[in-house]
Amino acid sequence: MRVSLPAHHVSVDPSVEWISDVMDPKTLDSHGLYLRSIEHGVYFNVRAEAAGPHPLTSEGLMAHLRDQSWASAPFDEWVATSGPLTLVGGTFETVGMGGEVVLEVYVTDGHRIANLVGPGERSVIAAVTPSVQRLAGTIRFE
Repeated sequence: MRVSLPAHHVSVDPSVEWISDVMDPKTLDSHGLYLRSIEHGVYFNVRAEAAGPHPLTSEGLMAHLRDQSWASAPFDEWVATSGPLTLVGGTFETVGMGGEVVLEVYVTDGHRIANLVGPGERSVIAAVTPSVQRLAGTIRFE
């Protein structure tokens, strides 16, 4: 079941691995969609993002990922493709989040960017990463 985020010009298919959080339309428009992993219980935010100074290539998205202001550089960077999409991701240490880490993922079709991000315990984020990669691969820019 594809979920559309009209204000973000993006849609995503959570399939059987994710469930959508109920949100009012104003919050959905401004913050994007929150999905919970059915297996792992962690939430990920899905939204569009304005293109920054980096090219919309795997190298550019990786540079964008490394520019994020988390407490560390990403410690498990990865790059993948899914049809016409390029996906990059990495997990970061955090400060003031009870020892949780954050998985941040960027997706591009070469013209636009979507972002998926979610916090959790290190072992949970490691376990949910393949599911997040599959979810990111369902992004469609509209």
